[in-house]
Amino acid sequence: MSNKLKVKIYLKASNKEYTLEVNNKEKFIEEIESVIKEGGVYHFQDDDGEYAVVGDAISSIEFISVDGEKKAGF
Repeated sequence: MSNKLKVKIYLKASNKEYTLEVNNKEKFIEEIESVIKEGGVYHFQDDDGEYAVVGDAISSIEFISVDGEKKAGF
């Protein structure tokens, strides 16, 4: 069974969302909480390109297992 999760990052005052895959949920949460707390920027890439999301612009995050089951987010 894979530990991969899809993560959706939603932005404040926007319909924009970013979807990425993470291998380690705990490590991702640590990194994203630090970015939000410090007002930093979270960098990631996928097949379509590279992205940078300002921590202050993040409104919510949703975790989805690879089989489509939604998990709790923050």
